[in-house]
Amino acid sequence: MFCTGRPARYAAVLNTLRQTFAITVTANDPNASNAFETRPNCVVIENQLVGGDGIWLAQQANTMRAGGQQSLIMVAPKLTLEVGRLIEEGIIDDAITGSLEPGEFLSRFWRIYGTANEDEALSDISRPAARVMQSGRQLFTQLEGITASGGIDVEGRKLVASAAASVVDLAGDPSVAPMLHQLRGHHDSTFAHSLRVGILMASFGRAIGVPPDQLRLMAETGLLHDLGKMQVPLSILAKPGALTDRERQEMSLHPVYGAQLVNEGYRDLPDLIAAVRHHHEKLDGTGYPDGQTRGQIHEMSLCTAVVDVFSALTDRRDYKEPMERDRAFAIMDTMAGPHLEPRLYRRFRELVTDTSLAEDPLVRSAP
Repeated sequence: MFCTGRPARYAAVLNTLRQTFAITVTANDPNASNAFETRPNCVVIENQLVGGDGIWLAQQANTMRAGGQQSLIMVAPKLTLEVGRLIEEGIIDDAITGSLEPGEFLSRFWRIYGTANEDEALSDISRPAARVMQSGRQLFTQLEGITASGGIDVEGRKLVASAAASVVDLAGDPSVAPMLHQLRGHHDSTFAHSLRVGILMASFGRAIGVPPDQLRLMAETGLLHDLGKMQVPLSILAKPGALTDRERQEMSLHPVYGAQLVNEGYRDLPDLIAAVRHHHEKLDGTGYPDGQTRGQIHEMSLCTAVVDVFSALTDRRDYKEPMERDRAFAIMDTMAGPHLEPRLYRRFRELVTDTSLAEDPLVRSAP
């Protein structure tokens, strides 16, 4: 249920959320409290009411929560003392404040509504999966603060190494397929995509028989390959519609930002730095950021590119449903040669097709 006196202002948000929810939009006035009796599983209340008090309305919604299982979110221009008190007292779960740009709004909404439940469901798959979720969430929760200080430091590298070790363990466990299955529908898309790429990189490394130190490096590279997206504005990163030319240019800088963030902390691992910077390069020289061509692109970068493309195609995003495996491979077949390194692509495709990864419904071909 979305309580607002200005539904047109949230049209893009509502259209995207309707892909997941049946939504009732009601005026955010005192009469809205009558609709809470329908027990919606999530109530969003805009605090700036035309004919009432958003604080009062949130309190009314809280009294009708079904055993605390419903989510209650407030939208406010800024985090005031009153709104902060509602969060502290557990009357609302959290508030979406500041910009109402659709991408930022949706990103904050899913972090409040969906992330905790999805993380818990993934942790229940197996002990290796639980370790991946615990170390992965710890890593990505702290990376924002770490990178804001200038890049990966010693403590940040320890977090990456811990997460990579759990990813390597999962890659050798039967639960890796259902883990990949559920991750691709996770609403925290940057977190889930990076984790999927890390897991797929480690699985790929195991399949081709790389030594343990290289296996850990592949997992770390996968986890960090999109680190630069933390420097891209949420309004671009989480935009539900098509990007403008200016926004695409800003997005294309994320490999540069990422390389800057890992450069100091990983000087002893130039393969990782190269892959973070060059996983969007293409063999024919039309990639970015440096327009490298065949022979110039490091093999770790080429491997990351293959896995990154597969994960991006088969991930669910706010603006698209996940693509079936065979359709993704049909697209990637056309990319082998001009974009993707053909030998590595064939080996990766064999891994997904011929191993247990293909037994899960999220990577199995469509009927």
